[in-house]
Amino acid sequence: MKKFFLISLLILFSGFTSISYAAGSGTINFDSSTYDGEYKKSGGITKAHGVGIVTFTDGSIYEGKLKSNRIHGKGKYTDSNGNVFEGKWYKGKLKSKLDKKTRQIIILNLDTGVQFNFQIKGTGKVKTKWFDAKKTSSGTYELTAKGKRDMEKAIKASEVERGGSDGGGSGGGCG
Repeated sequence: MKKFFLISLLILFSGFTSISYAAGSGTINFDSSTYDGEYKKSGGITKAHGVGIVTFTDGSIYEGKLKSNRIHGKGKYTDSNGNVFEGKWYKGKLKSKLDKKTRQIIILNLDTGVQFNFQIKGTGKVKTKWFDAKKTSSGTYELTAKGKRDMEKAIKASEVERGGSDGGGSGGGCG
């Protein structure tokens, strides 16, 4: 009797999983791209999930893994000029160092398209943090206005964490 109950329970639960989740492969259209590959269907919604190819409206292509309509995992992006960027993507972003103090961030979004950003490593007390930057006409990189504000905030926050530079004081004792 116990065995029959367990088998019935197993069959019942396996039936629920097949109702709530279905997989397949095909094409899904987004605002700025078309996806062709594996998908999952859950609650009547189809999402790009698995391995596939994304073709963006600018002609660039991503080949690799996706998770719930987000580029996520190992993949290769080829821009419209033929430049190739390969690596492990995290929530639609690939970060690649240009040198010790500068990195490029490629953001791929199925609805909004492709975006290239840059970041510069901070200095002094915030030398381990990254801040928004832009490429200048001379080919160098400098902080954006937002990057400057964020670095100033980070410096102030590090001073507060260290107790400031006023020397502080200690409380008195009981008398």
